Amino acid sequence: MYEVFFNDRKIVIAAEREITINQSINRVDNLTSVKAVKAWFLRFIAESSLELFLTHSSPEYFFETIFKPAFNQVPAAGGVVFRKSEMLFIFRNKKWDLPKGKIDAGETPREAALREVAEECGIAGHKIVKQLPSTFHIFISPYKESEGEWIFKETFWFEMEYAGSENGTPQTEENILEVRWFKKNSLGEVLKNTYENLKPIIVLYC
Repeated sequence: MYEVFFNDRKIVIAAEREITINQSINRVDNLTSVKAVKAWFLRFIAESSLELFLTHSSPEYFFETIFKPAFNQVPAAGGVVFRKSEMLFIFRNKKWDLPKGKIDAGETPREAALREVAEECGIAGHKIVKQLPSTFHIFISPYKESEGEWIFKETFWFEMEYAGSENGTPQTEENILEVRWFKKNSLGEVLKNTYENLKPIIVLYC
């Protein structure tokens, strides 16, 4: 099963057996080509349902070979950083966010995640502990080279540890206004004002 977010709306890609009776109300079956996915998506963005299910007998095959190629793919990487019992967040575009960014040419996801945390949060010496599940979201491109096109972004996440004492410095040129450490048992403020696609990562630690 895969969860892909478009703004605060969720697209679930799953096998039919994974769909309950109630969930079957909002479902689409048998999208068999990239062209069909593109046409369906244009209909979907004009609707208002908050959750929709795309079913396929082989969700992994559908996700990798039919769904993702319907969009421009831009991989990204980010970090879930801990300092003892504290978790690092940034405040950007009026929401709490996790440090992340596009993977540069020639970079691995691990390298990109470490770099983005350093650049956006102004800390150094953080280390990767383990890889976490990726998140997926779709948005319309604001970038000059692809402006107006639909982007599918997979963000590779890594749990990190930081043993330093610096609280960090926000990268203001990236519209980051604040860097703040939250206690893991006090993430209510974050969850009330963050992105839906980040919540599955954040709640792993609540």
